[in-house]
Amino acid sequence: MNRSPVSPLNKALYERLKSSVSVPVYDYVPAGKKAPYVVLTDTTAQSWSTKTVSGATVAATIKILSEYQGDKEVAELADGAIAAIQREPLAVTDAWQIVLASVDSHTVERLETHREATVTFKFTIMDTKE
Repeated sequence: MNRSPVSPLNKALYERLKSSVSVPVYDYVPAGKKAPYVVLTDTTAQSWSTKTVSGATVAATIKILSEYQGDKEVAELADGAIAAIQREPLAVTDAWQIVLASVDSHTVERLETHREATVTFKFTIMDTKE
């Protein structure tokens, strides 16, 4: 991999989520912000190549936090985020093209003061410049 797709992918994820979900979306959570909100967390990329093309498999994780004591709010927000990312291909940049996007995992954790959903998306991205 001569360059990384992580930054362009995170930008596309942020923009899509910000325009699609009804709560704030952060790439970091400023001090004192109250839930509910969506935050982009871990992103990892592994390069791959064939004789004719190259690219990366990228795992990108978001967390959805809710102070509602039941699962309803966090589950609805997670469903909305998943639908937003999967409704049509993300526009990354001219240098990268998303070939496949799927949900790799989805969990909801019941913590003492809040609920936390974690959704990890898996993207197969082709490098269009190599």
